[in-house]
Amino acid sequence: MADSPIPRTFQQIIDIIAEKSPLQKKRINKYLSKRDKAFFEEAEAFAEIYVKYLESQNIPLEFAVAAYLRVCNDMMRSQLYFMKTDRYPIRESKEFVYSLYKNEDEMKSYMIGLAISQFLWSNHYDMYSCLKEHLQENKDIIHAYLEVGPGHGLFLNMAMDCLDKDTYFHAIDISPVSIGISKSIIDYLKPGDNNIRYSTIDILDFKADQKFDFITMGEVLEHVGNPIALLEKIKELLNPQGKSFMSTCINCPAIDHIYHFKATDEIREMFRDCGLVIARELVLPAEDLPMDEIISKKITINYCAILKKEDEK
Repeated sequence: MADSPIPRTFQQIIDIIAEKSPLQKKRINKYLSKRDKAFFEEAEAFAEIYVKYLESQNIPLEFAVAAYLRVCNDMMRSQLYFMKTDRYPIRESKEFVYSLYKNEDEMKSYMIGLAISQFLWSNHYDMYSCLKEHLQENKDIIHAYLEVGPGHGLFLNMAMDCLDKDTYFHAIDISPVSIGISKSIIDYLKPGDNNIRYSTIDILDFKADQKFDFITMGEVLEHVGNPIALLEKIKELLNPQGKSFMSTCINCPAIDHIYHFKATDEIREMFRDCGLVIARELVLPAEDLPMDEIISKKITINYCAILKKEDEK
């Protein structure tokens, strides 16, 4: 394990997971053995506030862990289907996805489970850290911040911690359940902070009355049938010198993933075609194997980038 003991609240979450899933216990122990003291301090800070938030919503920690394990199991089943058929479980069923996003029980479980994954999945944590580092480095020039698909609200909360208190924040999500969860966690963690606006709308239908200095859109591109239209909309909403954090995935089947990216170059080319330039990127395979083996076996690759407009000087 790491140099120092795992902090108490974070350990509590891990213990419940390990009790319910020996497979997850083995994977998590291997992952945590490579983490340093700074990681555990950050993970404990997350665990403490998240457990208190769950208590405020009358959500037992056991429910949250079960939701996390359900996300893991859903992904495993989707992966098996993908390996058999070379197709995602859902391809063009917009109606199914919309019905899922409006289903309170399903979305509540999904968002709570994903929140726990933030410090238990290496790639999720690395992408979270990439965004955090960029926001901290550029906080003096970010005065208007937009997040598309805030989901569990942890990225939004972190952005509010990193940026100046006078920054204007706007959160948009197509799912009323998801936007409700985001709002509830921000209301709990930052009571009385009124410098944020929430909108339940398809981003393609969003009519903005201003441009944004920074736009975060994590894990959204793979959920739509036409990611090019989405990227063009993000570019439209950016200030001339604005930047955006984007994350998505390659060969990553899930119950609500529609668009199948097959290679990182496909994503890069799509950015380029939409007039977006990569300032920084992370390519994060889900398994520690040589890249040629990752590609040949169609193993999931997580990807994120900091983007700017092509015409930026």
